[in-house]
Amino acid sequence: MTIYVDLIFFINFAYDFLLLLTISIILKRRRKIRYYMLAALFGALSIFLLFININNILLFFLKILVSIIMCLIAFGFVSLNYLVNNLIYLYMTSTILAGFLYFLSNELSYKHEGLIFFFDGMSINYVLLLFIAPIILGIYIYTSKKLKSTYNQYYHIEIVFDDIHLKLLSLMDTGNHLIDPLTKKGVIIVNKRHLKDIYNIRSPVFVIYKTVSSEGLMRCFKPSYILLNNHKIYNYLIGESMTKFADGVDCLLNVKLMEDNYV
Repeated sequence: MTIYVDLIFFINFAYDFLLLLTISIILKRRRKIRYYMLAALFGALSIFLLFININNILLFFLKILVSIIMCLIAFGFVSLNYLVNNLIYLYMTSTILAGFLYFLSNELSYKHEGLIFFFDGMSINYVLLLFIAPIILGIYIYTSKKLKSTYNQYYHIEIVFDDIHLKLLSLMDTGNHLIDPLTKKGVIIVNKRHLKDIYNIRSPVFVIYKTVSSEGLMRCFKPSYILLNNHKIYNYLIGESMTKFADGVDCLLNVKLMEDNYV
């Protein structure tokens, strides 16, 4: 079998550079491109370890050492935790990329008749590297930022009604501007199933609400207090909703909480 060392070196360099650049974007590392290129160059040189007659255990630890040095070259050393985070994202990103490329390579390189798969001689490794890999990493960056932005809007809230403590996962809903027109209190919307125990200890007040598709009266209750981000909050109402919120969310916070600097 003929091995083209220069081609393997180039492919490894390109992959390593793409991975380091992806980590830089996701973790917002402020380093110049030349550091990523130097780190990728060092990583690509590690392919020559494959030509050394050493056992698999030693090779494994050498690969870890190479990864550590790559991260140090690319991102510098700030603290041990900083280094570990860079390493974790390097392994995560490389695993995700390798998994997608392996899947696509198998799908496009193998044909099947029934349950029998056979290689048809087609290889798209170079195409994957030059065109598909950056697209995969771009999608990964986009989804990572989107998830991070979404989960930054999640908060743990505790709503207290006398001796009843409701510990709920809440979402900052920038569309929730509901205010009681009489008391000027913002309304935090909670799914009905969490409020059934307070019917006997609180009398409801009704607040008019309007949405794009409907309008009506929302039954609300005055809590003893709300605990959010170590703030005890008193000037809000808890509104009852029949709607089941997505992603395990129990209640929707009012945008007024942001204006009052509680979040």
